[in-house]
Amino acid sequence: MVVTVHEGDTLMDLLQQAGISATPAQSAIDALKQRWDPRALKIGQEVAIGIDDYGLKELRLTPDPQRDIKLLRGDDGHFDVVSVPRAIVHVPARSGGIISSSLFEAASDVSMPPAVLAELLNAFSYDVDFQREIQPGDRFEVMYDQLVDRASGKIVGTGDLLYAAMTLSGRLLQLYRYTPPGGEPGFYTADGASVKKALLRTPVDGARISSSFGMRHHPILGYTAMHKGVDFAVPRGTPIIASGDGVVASVGRAGSYGNLVVLDHEGGYSTAYAHMSRFAKGLRRGMHVRQGQVIGYVGATGRATGPHLHYEVRLNDHAINPLGVRMASTQKLQGRDFAALKQQETLIALRLAGLRESTVAAK
Repeated sequence: MVVTVHEGDTLMDLLQQAGISATPAQSAIDALKQRWDPRALKIGQEVAIGIDDYGLKELRLTPDPQRDIKLLRGDDGHFDVVSVPRAIVHVPARSGGIISSSLFEAASDVSMPPAVLAELLNAFSYDVDFQREIQPGDRFEVMYDQLVDRASGKIVGTGDLLYAAMTLSGRLLQLYRYTPPGGEPGFYTADGASVKKALLRTPVDGARISSSFGMRHHPILGYTAMHKGVDFAVPRGTPIIASGDGVVASVGRAGSYGNLVVLDHEGGYSTAYAHMSRFAKGLRRGMHVRQGQVIGYVGATGRATGPHLHYEVRLNDHAINPLGVRMASTQKLQGRDFAALKQQETLIALRLAGLRESTVAAK
C-alpha cells in the first residue's frame, strides 16, 4: 500500500495505521535511522509499505530527489536499510515575465518554482528594495536547473538558480552563479563583483516598512522628532538576522528600545535591533556573529505600539538611513576566476537564447 503523509503524521503513526504493531514498527524506525532521520518526514510525502503474513516486509520512500530509501526484512527477522542513488539529469529551464502588481504574483503566474523565487529574492536582496523599487511593467528572467529522473523522464525537483535578471524602471540588473575554486557558490555581476555586501538591506523576511528614517510625528510621544532608523512591521516572533558579520557590542534591556542588540562591523559601521521579544539562545556580548545568523525575534518591548523591528545603521556612532546605504562588494573576481565567469556568461546567453526560442515555438 502507498500512504501519504498529512500534517501531524509520524512514521510510527503510518506504520500502526497500516496494521504494524508498535514493537516491529519501532525496530523498523531504528533501522531507518542508519540512513535517514524519520523526523524529516514531509507533508505530502508518499511511503510505500509492504506487508506479508509475518508483518512488515518492506518500506520504500524518497526523502529527496537524489535517492530512494529501501527497508527490507531479512530471513532472520531483522531489518536492513539501503540508500539507492537515483539517476538524475540536470536540465536547464527558463522562466520570466512582466510584473503587474507584485513579483510574487508574477512568478506564480509563470509557475516559477518557489525555491527559485526564494533564491532570486536572496540574490537581489543586497541591492533591491522589493517593497519600494518594484513597479508595474518591470521584468524578470531566470535560468535554473531542473532535476529530471533519467529512467522515467519526470521532473523530480529543482536545482540551483544559474542566472537571474531584473529590469527595474528600465535599468537591467544581471547576476550569474559562480563557484570560485575552493570557495563557496555565489552570485556575481557581469564585471565580476560579488552581490554580497557587508550589510543586508533588510534583517527580517516579509517586512513592510511602517516608519521610515527621518523626522516624523511620534505615535506615542505626540510630537515631531528624529526617527533614527527604519521600522519593519512583521508578526511577533519573526526571526531577526544579523545584517552583517560582526561582534555583539551589547545585548539587553535599553529603555525605550526595549530588548536591544547592537553589533559592531568593520569600517566604523554598527547596527541596532530594537523591541525584540527575546534574544537568540546563547547570544552574549563579545560574541562573533555571521551575516544571516538569527540574533533574536520580533516583539514590542520598550516604547512600541505593536510588534515590529526598529533597525538602525550607524557610521562612527552617527545614525544614517539604512535604506540609503550603498555598501561596496565584498569580493571582485580577477584573473582566471573572471575569465571563467565570462565563459559561463557566454554559455548562459546561448542556452537562454535556445530556451526563449523553444518558448516562442511552444506558443
